[in-house]
Amino acid sequence: MAFKTATVQTGKVASTQSNFPVYVDLDRLGITTLAEAQSVRVYADEAKTTEWAREIVSVSEMHVKVPSLTSSTEIFVDWDGVRSDYGVTTTYGRNAVWSDYQRVYHLNEASGAVVDSTGNDDGTNNGATTEAAGQIGDAYSFDGTNDVITGIATVDGLGNNVSYSLWVKGDSYSSNRKIALVNFLGGADRVIIQRSETSGRFQIDTYDGSTLRSHGTALTDTTNWHYFVGTTNTSKSLTSYLDGVAGTSSSYRGGGDSASSFNIGGDNVAYYWDGKIDEVRARHSILSANWITTEYNNQNAESTFWGTWTDAGGGGGGAAQAARRGAVMMM
Repeated sequence: MAFKTATVQTGKVASTQSNFPVYVDLDRLGITTLAEAQSVRVYADEAKTTEWAREIVSVSEMHVKVPSLTSSTEIFVDWDGVRSDYGVTTTYGRNAVWSDYQRVYHLNEASGAVVDSTGNDDGTNNGATTEAAGQIGDAYSFDGTNDVITGIATVDGLGNNVSYSLWVKGDSYSSNRKIALVNFLGGADRVIIQRSETSGRFQIDTYDGSTLRSHGTALTDTTNWHYFVGTTNTSKSLTSYLDGVAGTSSSYRGGGDSASSFNIGGDNVAYYWDGKIDEVRARHSILSANWITTEYNNQNAESTFWGTWTDAGGGGGGAAQAARRGAVMMM
């Protein structure tokens, strides 16, 4: 059984964050098989008295819910390649990591349903292809013509406190508006995350009746991934962040507060994203600027967020390991 530890590096957590789903790159721990990854258990202490919920997305991708993430949080991880993965609804399983979220899509499926890690609503992929080089693990590639993920229902929209986040990488930027994510509320009311055809800004907009409320930051880069967060609240205000930096805020005139459908990659009518999308999330609350900065630090450069993994006590072979497994060691 291997047993390793790492500590959040100085300056990577903007302020103490509660129930924070933090990303861990399992490849850096030396995990090479899915069996090893699924046997991972995560703890707050070397004695393994306090366990944390985690989701194993792939052989290299793990997300851990840390109850109180600070600038000095230490994490302990062990694995044996024998234990089975936790069930998704168990105390330390997948759904527990995302209990504060409405939708979480890692977009790493090569085929089949587009899995929602909250356990609420899987999506249907219409034409998008798996892209191995995502920001976190795999991602989806959209062709800008008709690729879209649909079939996602009942996400809170305008009139609610909601935060949307995703990673994007454009392949091309034409004169046509390329929408990265759409949340329809029916009729004319909708909230859109897109790149504007007129300003080149990546932004969160509403179209309420006949008025398009736009703001955000210019985005023309086809080389790098970029992290976008857009929020709407009960006071009818929109705010955007690009790569952890706040853009402008604006208010919108109206809009409904009913649940709505939710597409990834386009509106399934005329406007589609041309490029890659990864790690799409919708949360029930307004993410703070410090949360967004911390999330960007973690997902943009995981290795500098956690630093070097080292062996923890009890990680070697021998009677101590056997006792922890409840096994009888044959000498």
